[in-house]
Amino acid sequence: MALIAQLLLLISAAATAQSPPAEFRVNWGETLLLALKVNGVPRDGMLRAVRLREGLAIPQSNWDDMHLRLPASGPPRVIDGEQHVLLANAGPLRWRIDEASQTLELDAPASAFVGQSLDMAGGRPRVTAPSVWAPFMNYDAQWQRRTRSPGAADALWELGLMGPLGDFSSTGLARSQGSGVRLDTRWQRDDPARLTRWRVGDAISHAGAWGRALRYGGLQWGTDFSLQPGFLSFPLPTLRGEAALPSTLDVYVNNGQRLQSRLQPGPFDLSELPVVTGQGEIRTVVRDLLGREQVVVTPYYVSPALLKPGLSAISVDIGAEREDYGLASNRYGRALASVTHRQGVTERFTRELRAEASGRKQAVGATGWMLWPSLGTGSASAVASRSGERGSGWMLAAGLDRQARDWSGSLQVRHASPRFSQVGQPNAMAARTVVTAAVGTSWAGQSLGVSIARQSGGAVQSKLAQVNYSRDLGYWGYVGLIVFRDLGPGGSGSVMGLSWTRALDARHGVSVGVQRQPGLDGSNQTVVQTQLQRNPAFGSGVGYQVMAETGGRQLVQAQWQGDHAVLTGGAGRRGREVETRIGASGGAAWVDGSFFAGRRIDGGIAVVDVGGYEGVRVTQDNQDVARTDARGRAFVSGLRGYQPNRIGIDASDLPMDAELEALEIRLTPAARSAARIDFPVQRGRSAVVEILDYAGRPLPPGAQLQPKGQARLFPVGLNGRAYVAGLAPGRNTVLARWTGEGSGECQFEFLLPPARDSDDLPDLGILICR
Repeated sequence: MALIAQLLLLISAAATAQSPPAEFRVNWGETLLLALKVNGVPRDGMLRAVRLREGLAIPQSNWDDMHLRLPASGPPRVIDGEQHVLLANAGPLRWRIDEASQTLELDAPASAFVGQSLDMAGGRPRVTAPSVWAPFMNYDAQWQRRTRSPGAADALWELGLMGPLGDFSSTGLARSQGSGVRLDTRWQRDDPARLTRWRVGDAISHAGAWGRALRYGGLQWGTDFSLQPGFLSFPLPTLRGEAALPSTLDVYVNNGQRLQSRLQPGPFDLSELPVVTGQGEIRTVVRDLLGREQVVVTPYYVSPALLKPGLSAISVDIGAEREDYGLASNRYGRALASVTHRQGVTERFTRELRAEASGRKQAVGATGWMLWPSLGTGSASAVASRSGERGSGWMLAAGLDRQARDWSGSLQVRHASPRFSQVGQPNAMAARTVVTAAVGTSWAGQSLGVSIARQSGGAVQSKLAQVNYSRDLGYWGYVGLIVFRDLGPGGSGSVMGLSWTRALDARHGVSVGVQRQPGLDGSNQTVVQTQLQRNPAFGSGVGYQVMAETGGRQLVQAQWQGDHAVLTGGAGRRGREVETRIGASGGAAWVDGSFFAGRRIDGGIAVVDVGGYEGVRVTQDNQDVARTDARGRAFVSGLRGYQPNRIGIDASDLPMDAELEALEIRLTPAARSAARIDFPVQRGRSAVVEILDYAGRPLPPGAQLQPKGQARLFPVGLNGRAYVAGLAPGRNTVLARWTGEGSGECQFEFLLPPARDSDDLPDLGILICR
């Protein structure tokens, strides 16, 4: 019995020793205020938790703040009207409470966090400059004369109308010797939201993978991805990774940094990463709060020939073929119709279907592009044709294209049956077999390329080969070598050229070239040419070119770019023959009730209004492009459609009494459209005042002054002194307000004296604010 009693005492003592102290005993249902550590990293703030027999419960709002996934098993528990998450249901997440420091320690793998997506795709362009109606004209005139020959003048012209419904234009050619001719007349309308473009009138048909581009008159409608400049139609690589702690992400494409971003814990996806087309390498660096790095290198291959899965592009051409273009104004022939449809099937395969018909010729075919990341992009086409004169025929084509940093190349093979016919291709001229191949590589500032082309089975038999080599000499410029040889029957021999080019500064350059080629008499000739060139500035400026070569040929020509036109002139000499030439080009438009003359109008145009101030320089992308006229307006051309354009003014050209809120305005116009840009410039005068309240005390520093009719505020400095701008001639009223201890407001008036040249900033002395 004594032994049993001793055993019972030992068991009781052991149980007492293992039970927690009174201050650490668990009370089910109690609320705890805990500090928080996630994966060993302390988090700011405190966390409220509830002890339950099923485990610890924390509010779902705190759970969401930690970016943790909700448990898949067990619904949230409602405690005191608020949803709580049980940590026992949190799957791979482990937890413990450090009772001594009252800290909840969570150990969560990256998969326990909510995933995040980083999308670098650009948004759709939003046109911020409403189009206005604007008739316009372009001209490019030239006069030239040779020794013992009469002078001749030619001019290209374009008349058009820009407006909210699209743009209309008609071009033509006028000759002093002979009659003029109309070239193209068309109306065009864009739909950037749907990436489509309409054109009625003269157009060039879409060729597709195996067709031919033809001039015709009629209706054209099709997909145009350029209407959204930031839109990338081909598949781009998607990166995936994960981080267990808040981290930073750095992405390098071919050793060039493309992205730096912050990451929350958890898996992440990075899509629409802009990369260089062809083969390359992406290096992803994830660095967490503890300084640990994860580096992942991912090779990629991007082909612009492919379309994203599910993305399609269609083009429709209906009309009549244009004949004798440039010789006859209105000669149209056979009816023409073609439809081309491309669609991305997968990220590595895109297909195209095309059908065309003109007169008694019809053809239908299919093309597919397949991506092999280790090799390149392969393509294959199969076409069947039918002609009233030649019957049925077929054509097969295949190709391979590779773009990479180590080497690039392409191989294209096309073979057609004797009876194959194609719209726009004379049957007698068509080659049955065409093979082209090219390969190139670069290393240490050098590049080498070899290409060969062969045609056989038609009226023209040819076989050409070319080798080119170039080397960057750094400070000493750039040298290139090219060898061209005709390997066909009756070939003309070889042509060899060696050139050296060096930039003297940002606008000047010099070059020397040596070329050896067969002469007309069959002997080889060597020609040495030297050239000095100066490129004109983006704004106004002069450029020139001076060239001389062996054989008695010299050339001197210059170009002057002004705000209203571009003038060119030159003279050339070969032996006793002398040729002189002068020309002028430019554009004009009627915009917003005013006539403006400027350079040729190739893109969008805008009228910039600077509040009536004359002689103010107007910039486009930080380059001087125009000056305001006597009405304070300037004409700017060459705006990029559907892209941001930065239009600014030079504040140093404004007088002291000019008040403006912005020196630069960003606008996104439609393509070939006219817009009006109003800079917020106001005329006003400034003055210095000293303001006292009714008791004769200076207004407190920091008080705000607001002239009547203005939104601008001017602070009061020490001793009640302040600078006030935007004042009108005569009587002015100003309201003063201040906050803090003794807050209040008052008002004062004063009469602004007439302006004097020697007193641009008058001091009005002491004024009483009542």
